[in-house]
Amino acid sequence: MLLKDKVALVTGGGQGIGEAVCKCYAKEGAKVVVVDYNPETAQKVAKEICASGGDAVSFVADVTKKEEIEAMVKFTIDTYGRLDCACNNAGKSSATINLVDTPIENFEEVYNLDVKGVFLCCQEEIKAMHQNKGGTIVNISSTSGILGNPGIVPYNTSKHAVLGLTKSVALEECKNNIRINAVCPGVTETPLIQNVRKNDPDTYQLFCTQIPLGRLATPEEIGNVVLFLSSDLSSYVIGATVVVDGGVTIQ
Repeated sequence: MLLKDKVALVTGGGQGIGEAVCKCYAKEGAKVVVVDYNPETAQKVAKEICASGGDAVSFVADVTKKEEIEAMVKFTIDTYGRLDCACNNAGKSSATINLVDTPIENFEEVYNLDVKGVFLCCQEEIKAMHQNKGGTIVNISSTSGILGNPGIVPYNTSKHAVLGLTKSVALEECKNNIRINAVCPGVTETPLIQNVRKNDPDTYQLFCTQIPLGRLATPEEIGNVVLFLSSDLSSYVIGATVVVDGGVTIQ
């Protein structure tokens, strides 16, 4: 098993990509802390992992609040004794609207979760990993972190910032045997996209036609890449931006 006896936490672990990461970690032997702001979804994922023979617990946290991130990491260490792997997945998109019409409140809401949240999580996770003399962190960005997408400036800006943060901190912490990388998923079959598929099939089909592979990613396909970056298979990879988009950004 790739993560046997490791302890991992995943923010935004209650559904979609975060849920898939939790289950990929658990399948490879990790003890998993499923973190989400929604207690019901976090508990559901943890119970499903345990029912499948894995080891998982849930924790509720708002990753924009430092005290809750501190409590999240403390809970992890109190429960399992250490922290080896973290995936900072919690985030949100922004409504489609031109920059000149975007209320500052919208920008701040997205930036607080997508950037400040990753910043705060990395701070506390790294402190915990210093105690182990090593660990791995994977930050979830997006193809919007490497492309320009009109109409979603707050989201685009935040996901670019996640990549800059990842590269800088990776250089700071590699000497401490902490490897930090980022994953940029393309459009993925999350509950949000499944709603689009059901309620707006034309838009869903448009998504598919723009992807050279002709389909959206499954959450598990993103989870497997996060798993790779969290395991010793990627022992020489630091500060990388790994794009998982079916070929969209190479066109």
